[in-house]
Amino acid sequence: MGTTHSAVQIATAEVEAYPHGRVPRHIREKQVLALAEELFAEKGFAVASMDELALRAGVSKPVIYDLVGSKEELFKACIARASGELREQIAEAVSHQSEPVSQLRAGSLAFFKFIDEHRQSWSALFVGDVASSFSTEAESVRKQQFDLVAGLLEKATRVIGTQIEYKFLEGTAHAVNGAFEAVAVWWWEHPELPCEVMSEWMVALLVPGLTSLSDFLNIKP
Repeated sequence: MGTTHSAVQIATAEVEAYPHGRVPRHIREKQVLALAEELFAEKGFAVASMDELALRAGVSKPVIYDLVGSKEELFKACIARASGELREQIAEAVSHQSEPVSQLRAGSLAFFKFIDEHRQSWSALFVGDVASSFSTEAESVRKQQFDLVAGLLEKATRVIGTQIEYKFLEGTAHAVNGAFEAVAVWWWEHPELPCEVMSEWMVALLVPGLTSLSDFLNIKP
């Protein structure tokens, strides 16, 4: 689950600003979450231990449990944090583009870059034996991504001057979302493919279908 090393450094620096006093709970929690994401990224969910997390944070294991609960609860908190970050990064990438295909390309690249940096969390959610333990979290991620994709599709139809019934827009958003999820799972077994190749592949795969959607639905500008 790839929080960056700089995120750990920032969180640790905030803790070190209290060398002679009690570290505020929210600052310690931020540090523990950053360190946990780094630990999960290095070792995976099954191998990562609360003992090592406590050692890295410089606190006792009871303090870790008091702050974040069990390892499962900690991982769920990391997923929630990463999910929000994914949504923000895609929205930010798309916001700099005005043309629908360029938006798809920018959003696709942001998606694959994020997955590349968070392979352990993505694997735990959608691949392997532990995925069933986090099905609720997986559905939450899907819902956030669906909302984002549906909103982008709605804006795209306005840009090209078409109208589409919401039920078809909703179905299209689910199809696009599902395609990205399935390909990301497949990509887990093919890490040699760079993000840029994955992004362009998805653009080539999706654009023909999306551009012919208006004709299929007999939509009139």
